[in-house]
Amino acid sequence: MIVTDASLAALMLTNRIVDVGEKPLSASEFWSLCHAIDDPSLLVGMSAEDIAENVSISLGDAERYAALLGAGTAFAFERERLEEEGVRLISALDDAFPERLRHRLRDACPSFLLVGGPLEFLDLGAIGVVGSRDASPEALEVAASTSTVASSSGMAVVSGLARGIDQAAMAAALHAGVPVVGVPTEGIRVAARSPEIRRRAHAGELCIASPYGPTMRFTAGNAMGRNKIIYALADVTLVVCSDSGSGGTWEGAREAMRRSFGRVAVWTGEGAGPGNSKLVELGGVAVNEVGEVLAVETVESAPAAARQPSLFD
Repeated sequence: MIVTDASLAALMLTNRIVDVGEKPLSASEFWSLCHAIDDPSLLVGMSAEDIAENVSISLGDAERYAALLGAGTAFAFERERLEEEGVRLISALDDAFPERLRHRLRDACPSFLLVGGPLEFLDLGAIGVVGSRDASPEALEVAASTSTVASSSGMAVVSGLARGIDQAAMAAALHAGVPVVGVPTEGIRVAARSPEIRRRAHAGELCIASPYGPTMRFTAGNAMGRNKIIYALADVTLVVCSDSGSGGTWEGAREAMRRSFGRVAVWTGEGAGPGNSKLVELGGVAVNEVGEVLAVETVESAPAAARQPSLFD
């Protein structure tokens, strides 16, 4: 993978792999910068005064940008360490970055991803599967059944690595030999503490893609950030079971529909959650046969009972 000067500058400005004493740019700051200047590498070596003038930011922010761009040595050492662990750091300006994330999320797109396992899985057609952690056996069976649809269609399964629906879908997909993408709510080093996740990633069966610092812990905000990536990576995402009016699954589906992050199918058969019917009323497409998921179509507009083997056993 060729890293351009623009990509390297973008990674240093949004650097979350090593603490260099300055707050890295948020995704919104990064995309604002990209709107102001086509190539971030043009800022390398500039004085804070010149950066402030070229980007139209305050002198204080410009000094922060200059400090981040000047911390290349510490950044390079930590990036090399990650690569030795099998983790690649890719910028949203890289050719290897999944195009559908940039297209669908727009200015809500993460500025980088830390990726373990096969990078090419991020560009496969995929079915997303989301739902509650405390799901019924019927809901878990629905989640697991998506692996059959994915396998027969030559697609991947993308989900969130959490217990419940996520694990049921991902474990069944791995058992069936379906490519799997897991988007965790924490940093990649935290997620990879699971021996099973490490084994699957090293075996080329699982791709882990995290938009957070390597040791970042779970937060509610992380969960929402994870959800939008799942919807954007998938051709269509099946909401298996959701609470009504609250919870990560509910909020993630609402945001995906409201902001056109991806196609949203909502399970209405046995095992559906109390919020599923309301999500259909809000625009989700009702399905009561798993095989119907790939037939779901929406217009993508501009923003406005048997126990499945556990992935973690």
